[in-house]
Amino acid sequence: MGGSRKLLATAMAVACFFAGAGEARGQVVAEPALLTAGIPTTEIFLPYIAFPENAYVFGGMLRFPVSDDVDIGGRAGLWLIDDAKDSPFVGGDVRYNLLSRPLSPGGGQLALSFDVGLGVSDPGDTVWKIPVGFIAGIGFILAGGDSEIFVHPRFDLGLSSGNDSFDAALLLDVGGLFSITRSMGILIDIRFGKGPYAEGDQVVLALGGAWRL
Repeated sequence: MGGSRKLLATAMAVACFFAGAGEARGQVVAEPALLTAGIPTTEIFLPYIAFPENAYVFGGMLRFPVSDDVDIGGRAGLWLIDDAKDSPFVGGDVRYNLLSRPLSPGGGQLALSFDVGLGVSDPGDTVWKIPVGFIAGIGFILAGGDSEIFVHPRFDLGLSSGNDSFDAALLLDVGGLFSITRSMGILIDIRFGKGPYAEGDQVVLALGGAWRL
C-alpha cells in the first residue's frame, strides 16, 4: 500500500508539468498553499476546503518524504465558482528543509523550508502558475503528534501563452497544523493578497484535515 500511495502522490505532483502539452489554463484557483515548514516523516493526506470570493474549493493533497530534508506533494480538486463553469485543477510541489533547530531543551523546534511548485486548471489558453517561497514554522508536540504554527511568504508567478502576458503577486499564508491524535489533526490556513491575474479576493480561508498514513 505504501508503494501505491507514493506512486499516486508522484503522479499528482508531476501531472501539472505535462498538462501544458495541450491547451490548459494556469492554476488560477484561489487557495492557500497549506504547507508547513516541517518535513513529515511519513506519508500524509490533507483533504481541505477553501473559501475564495464567490466560490468554494474542494481539494486534497498527498505528500511523502523522499529524504530527511525533502518531500514531494501532489494536489487535485475542484473549484466551484458562482455563475461560472466549475474548474478541476491539479498541482505539485517540492519542499526542501533549510533549517531545523531546537528552541529549548524542553521542546519546540524552529524550521525553515523552501518550496517551489507548478499547477494548472481549466481548459483554455495555456497559463503557467509557479509559486516560489519560504516557510518558517515553530513545531511542537500536541496530543502525541507533530504540530506547527507557520508563516509562508511567496511569489506566485503567472505566464500566459494566450496573450503573451506575465504577471506576479506576493502572497502570505499564516496558519497552523494541530494534532488531535498521533495520526490525525486539523489544518487552518489564511492567505493574504491577490494572486496573479487577480485570481481572488484579498483574504482566503482554508480548513483541512491531516491524516498521517
